[in-house]
Amino acid sequence: MQITESKIAAWTVLALNGKIDQAGADALKAALAPHLTGGFVALDFTHVEYVTSQGFRVLMQALKEQTAKGGRLLLGNMSEPVRMFFDMAGLSTVFKVVHDIHAVIQAKA
Repeated sequence: MQITESKIAAWTVLALNGKIDQAGADALKAALAPHLTGGFVALDFTHVEYVTSQGFRVLMQALKEQTAKGGRLLLGNMSEPVRMFFDMAGLSTVFKVVHDIHAVIQAKA
């Protein structure tokens, strides 16, 4: 899992590339940790191949922490197969999932 960080207005955008399996979940958790401060964090799933239960656990923990601190966690740019993983796990309604992360961030900026 490769993770590239950028800033767009007040948002920290983490572009994810690879699989969010055990190793990918560990990398994602480490990359997210310094940003779970109650600010605005967006995860770009454009190049994510799939997500396992370990990845879902990291995302749920991040959402819980951000929400407790008054922050936002936005997920987007998912391929249809990755979106189906979220749908099957019943998590598409738990997270704020958008089609185009950059358009949403620009509209809020």
